[in-house]
Amino acid sequence: MSDSLPVNSSGNLPVPGKAAEITVSGGNNNFVAHADTVENNITVMLNDLRSRRGENRARITFNTDFYHLFVILGEKFEDNYFLVPKDRALTESTNDELKSKYASLTPEAIEGLKRYPAIFADENHSYGKTDDAQDAYFGFVKDVKIQDNGIKIYYTIITAIPQQILNEQCFELGIGGARSFNELNRTHWALKQINLIEALQKAGVQII
Repeated sequence: MSDSLPVNSSGNLPVPGKAAEITVSGGNNNFVAHADTVENNITVMLNDLRSRRGENRARITFNTDFYHLFVILGEKFEDNYFLVPKDRALTESTNDELKSKYASLTPEAIEGLKRYPAIFADENHSYGKTDDAQDAYFGFVKDVKIQDNGIKIYYTIITAIPQQILNEQCFELGIGGARSFNELNRTHWALKQINLIEALQKAGVQII
């Protein structure tokens, strides 16, 4: 998929009290992640490599204390947006405090939601598991629009992750269920109070 970028990390996760800068290169873009020392924020710089002087740089900061889980049946994540059914948008598999704060999708809530990293996935190809060919994607939410036919999510993908790894790490990622069924088997949008990057790195998956 053209939106997926290979990961070439030049550093590790930040040490508390210190700043770190990490570069992820691929396709037509460079992502430079600067890790702040407050509130577990990571700032991603999107560089336009067609610019010789480094113009057209976009700065995106997200907080790693929470992450979005988007599971959309049949979605290939080839466009710059997708739709979530209204009755499955922050209505399940999300704690009550986060529902109260964000499920209204007010302008203030949407601005807050844009701070968190995300997993984008199609539903598993089997019950509680999938095949080696199925990828999920790590990225972030650019915008959220309420429409008559659903909630439109604009997003950016940074890299692909084998989806079976997510199934194997379902407890650590907060998406657990029965052996034959977990949240990757159901279309929905949830918000998790879990450090996604830390959990994936513990499982041997390097994201940034």
